[in-house]
Amino acid sequence: MEMVGKVGTKKEEPVVVPNYTEKIKSQVLARIGKPPRLDRVEVSRHHNGNYRVNIWEQPEPNKNIAVTASPHIRSSYYLKVSGTGEIIDSNPPLNKLCSSG
Repeated sequence: MEMVGKVGTKKEEPVVVPNYTEKIKSQVLARIGKPPRLDRVEVSRHHNGNYRVNIWEQPEPNKNIAVTASPHIRSSYYLKVSGTGEIIDSNPPLNKLCSSG
């Protein structure tokens, strides 16, 4: 008996999206400078080559209080990144915050 008209389903391969987290971190810090009390830089991928970058910093030490304050977000950027991980655009603009150190 002959099989006529049967079409096999083709599984689509998952799309591999490159991870440019470290490349984006280094570009951002090169443009804005490294804050003196930098805690961490968080990079999260959104859609269509867009990323959110949060710059976290430790608070100023205060010897007059017994409680240690938690790190806070010093600045946050929404970036458009090329297919090779280069920053194309930033909102707000990536301007120097401080001198590198």
